[in-house]
Amino acid sequence: MPIFGGQTSTYLIITESQVMRADVRGERLTKLTKEDRPIGTTLPVAVELAAGLTGKKPAQKTYVIADNFWTGVIDLDERSIYGLSGEDLEQMLRFETESISNLDPNTSRLGFVELSSVPPDTRRFWGAAVPSEILSGVAQAVRARGGKLELLANPIGLSSPDRSGVPWVEFTSELAGAFAAPADSESMPRAYVTRRSSTSDRWYEAMGTLFGGNLPDIGWQTTPDDRPPAYTGTLESLSDDSVLERWLTGIIARTSNRSGFPYIAAPQTQASSKTVARTGAVAAVLTALLCGTLAWTTSSHLSSMRTQISELAIPTAEKERLDKAIEEKKSKIEKLLVEAEEARSKRDDLRTLVDQSDRFAVLLRALGNQDLSSFVLDSISSGSNGITLSGRAIRTDAVTLLTQTLEPVVAKVGWGVRPPSVTGLNQTTAGGPWSFSIELKEQKADSNTGSAAMLTSVKKSPSPRPEHNEKN
Repeated sequence: MPIFGGQTSTYLIITESQVMRADVRGERLTKLTKEDRPIGTTLPVAVELAAGLTGKKPAQKTYVIADNFWTGVIDLDERSIYGLSGEDLEQMLRFETESISNLDPNTSRLGFVELSSVPPDTRRFWGAAVPSEILSGVAQAVRARGGKLELLANPIGLSSPDRSGVPWVEFTSELAGAFAAPADSESMPRAYVTRRSSTSDRWYEAMGTLFGGNLPDIGWQTTPDDRPPAYTGTLESLSDDSVLERWLTGIIARTSNRSGFPYIAAPQTQASSKTVARTGAVAAVLTALLCGTLAWTTSSHLSSMRTQISELAIPTAEKERLDKAIEEKKSKIEKLLVEAEEARSKRDDLRTLVDQSDRFAVLLRALGNQDLSSFVLDSISSGSNGITLSGRAIRTDAVTLLTQTLEPVVAKVGWGVRPPSVTGLNQTTAGGPWSFSIELKEQKADSNTGSAAMLTSVKKSPSPRPEHNEKN
């Protein structure tokens, strides 16, 4: 229910083609002003344009909602972040998202929220990241117009078409996502955000699986052109003014309690220009007084200082001691650099080991879903370029079926399945049973699906039993 009184706030909404300013009292939208965004404008410039649309100062609580900085979902092995929280967890997430956000973890700011549980031993986070200099520029743009930045957030996933908590989807020209808001402040939201591709529809196929079920039947689209051909639900277009205002009302309600979505808090407020000027004036007066005092005392001490300087000399032994100390410091620095490189290498090895263990989890899950009545797996051995599965089968078609079933699963985690080698043991009239070996060779994974996500895609359903074409 809207609040018709209360504190004023300002929302500056920046999209690819428009800049908008929404003036709010309580949670009620009182005025919406918008105009086209000039081509090529940076985010701070666009924010200042939006803040000046009405000619009035923005509120001391100004929220910037912009869609041109990174947001996405990250799955992490629980073991790699065990015991981390607060700033340590944020730093770990900044490094983990470096490859997908293309942001330097040392010069960027990250906001994140943990999502509801996913496969065992995995934690999922929804994050948003922006370069520190862009965040500072946005805060300065708001301050230049007389307001104060409260937070910066990406609009995707902030507004639900149905206030009762029904899940929804959103489609823009660049992003797609599915969302379920938390039922209360102690619950975790459910979300999945992915970048769209114009050359493949795998992103759409993965959305339902990684969101945790079928895609919701309602949602938003920026324009009618953003609807995916495969989606059959109801989408409301933000190009309609009445829909846009309802969408903004949802964002206002969602951001008022700051829970269930990632946002980047405003940087620490810098001193105002008046404060800087006053501080400079005081410093100038103090400097003048100090210079006068020094000029008066310098003449009286100058002769004694000259006498002391002439008597001072650095003994050779002291110089040698200092030189030796410098060399020892240099040696320690070089040793620390070597240890840092070794630690970095061990971290990379650990990450590779974790990834490899996830790959074997995918393989073992796929093998466990097979019909084991027609074959026995004797061993799994590793080689320099992959692994080999060895066993016995009572029918040759069981080996073929096993190969065909494994091939699409392990291809997504970087293994290619070679044709099986089958040898009859001639213990039955049909020549069986048959011993077999299947080689899984290293290759480049054929999709962007990570090992943790693959574990969810291997369903626990028995493989179809092959028809008996041969007698034992």
